[in-house]
Amino acid sequence: MKKIFALFVAALTLWSCDKNFEEINTSPNNSQTTDPNLLLSSAMITTQNTLYNAQIGGDMGLCWAQQWSKVQYNSEERYTPRRAVMNSVWTNIYASSIAECKAAYELAGTSGNTNLQAISLVLEANNFQILTDIFGPVPFNEAVVPGITKPVHDTEEVVYDGILDLLDQAEALFANGSGEFTETADFIYQGDVTKWRKFGASLKLKALMRISGKRNVSAEVTALVNSGLLMSSNDDSAQLAYTASQPDANPIYETIVYGNRAEYKVSSVLVDELNQLADPRLSKFAQVNDANAYVGNVPGVENPGNYNGFSSPGEDYLSPTLPGVLLSYAQVEFYLAEAALNGIIPGGIPTADTHYRNGITANMDFNGVSSSAVATYLSQPSLDFTTVTAGKEKIGLQMWFALYGQGIEAWTEWRRTGQPALSPVVDAQISVIPKRFYYSTDSQNFNQANYQAAVALLDNGDTMLSKVWWMN
Repeated sequence: MKKIFALFVAALTLWSCDKNFEEINTSPNNSQTTDPNLLLSSAMITTQNTLYNAQIGGDMGLCWAQQWSKVQYNSEERYTPRRAVMNSVWTNIYASSIAECKAAYELAGTSGNTNLQAISLVLEANNFQILTDIFGPVPFNEAVVPGITKPVHDTEEVVYDGILDLLDQAEALFANGSGEFTETADFIYQGDVTKWRKFGASLKLKALMRISGKRNVSAEVTALVNSGLLMSSNDDSAQLAYTASQPDANPIYETIVYGNRAEYKVSSVLVDELNQLADPRLSKFAQVNDANAYVGNVPGVENPGNYNGFSSPGEDYLSPTLPGVLLSYAQVEFYLAEAALNGIIPGGIPTADTHYRNGITANMDFNGVSSSAVATYLSQPSLDFTTVTAGKEKIGLQMWFALYGQGIEAWTEWRRTGQPALSPVVDAQISVIPKRFYYSTDSQNFNQANYQAAVALLDNGDTMLSKVWWMN
């Protein structure tokens, strides 16, 4: 493990801010290692460490989704981000993770390890989806291509077509695959190729449902359901295993606990939504305050003199071993519930209800809620829905609950579903909850023409007011 994290540090050094855009869009085969197993280890660690970084997934994910709130130092929560932090997302995902996935694919091919090639494609697709969902138009067809130093930013629709193609290629390789992913290098499935195949199919479902408001995805989603390849239990969830000690612990722990950044609290919005349903996850998501009560901070309001008056995130969510979730079985079930509700797959409201309840049960099980408490919760009439409109609200709310702790993904799904209904925080510096990140300064400084062309595709330019393609 230490060796892999050393590689991770080396990768970040390689793609440091001293490197301009021309230098990072070079051949991935110039990597420091020729072992594709180690390249994929580094890629998965880089991605999850980025998403679980408290200044990224906390400040600009969980706070923007209003699951967390900060009682001090809350500029990002009020939509004044640090551009250098946004730059790091671009650098880590594009210049490191995607480049390493591409290099791993090529190197695995030289040894005929088609299963490892398939896994490389799945992780590459996952990273491209993160990148385009955060920024909008991004390089895809010319991304990390030798000889192209100023890549064109493709439209989000083109990027999504590319993501789906990567996952189709991965499935074709899995179907007749050979070779392995070294167990000790695989921090997600410990070398279980069958589970990687399920992750690839489930990631395709996620991509299709994210763009389902823009195109008819019924045939593709129905085919996935009929394939039998989708995740079918929490054991199939894709999540990175962190360890109990630094530097291999979850970054949330490293910042809030080890780094003593106690300003991070749960939000009043989260506490209120959970209380309305007598949801047993409240004690999992939050700790009691100094008065032995669950009290969330009002998003955007600073209370620097009263740290102990508000509930901190739950103990499990501050644990060094909190897994870094890429995609959960619960999220897959909520996508299937939505698909049935909207007629994308057959079954209508009854089938939607089944998947909806499967998703709730899966997330409660993940959070350690007892089976009896789950049964009591599911029996309450307030969870039922008999119309499409009510179903969208309730499925969307439960998706929001299930994505607690997954900052960027929680914010991204909220941008798609709009559930629960949220308003900009107190003292917000812009008029809406941010819809995207600013482009990196590297793109602006070293790829000016293509940067300007990408900005022209956005409805409000390179601002946080511009919608990404799939948003309503």
